Amino acid sequence: MYIELVDSLRCLNVHEDTWLVASVMRMDGRHIVDGTLGCPLCRREYHIRDAIGWFDDSTDDEPQRRTPSSRAAEERVMRAAALLGLAEPGGIVVLGGSWGDCADGIADLGPAHVVVLNRSPTAASPQSVSTVVVGERLPFAPGSVRAVALDDALAATTLRSAAHALRSRGRLVAPAAVPVPDDVVELARDAEDWVAERSVVASPPVTLRSSRR
Repeated sequence: MYIELVDSLRCLNVHEDTWLVASVMRMDGRHIVDGTLGCPLCRREYHIRDAIGWFDDSTDDEPQRRTPSSRAAEERVMRAAALLGLAEPGGIVVLGGSWGDCADGIADLGPAHVVVLNRSPTAASPQSVSTVVVGERLPFAPGSVRAVALDDALAATTLRSAAHALRSRGRLVAPAAVPVPDDVVELARDAEDWVAERSVVASPPVTLRSSRR
């Protein structure tokens, strides 16, 4: 797991928002290979094993082996990039299910970091690719993610938390048969997928105070 990703991860328990604290046992460059992410409020812990972050307590099964992006059709990578609006570099891009096969190709296009859900990393993956294992919720802070693409299986359970994690104007891609959640606006669709955008999230008003001399 890329160490800079830790700042955008959150505890799955319902309480006041706070960062997770990393306890690192082994590093490889900028990646945490083995360690623990702990919540300072509720003391829940999330383990990192073999560079994979585990946010699903219901399984100890190894995630499905991911196909290297070099084997993913180039048109599939370009379709993902177009739907997710990745013309400019920067931000966190989350890929679930079959979209994970495009992770290395998407990372090469320039986003700051690509996170693959429930699929093992490959030895040839760029340093800017991480894997997390999730259940029904995604462990990302509100407004921390640039774009998310989900397949049928993940969209059925994690769609709302994915929309909640998007930053303003962040994009969400899901299968055409899946209903679009209320907090995003549909931009386009075809027979396979729809793409939607997070509504602009207004910043809280700032109280103005007069200066006395």
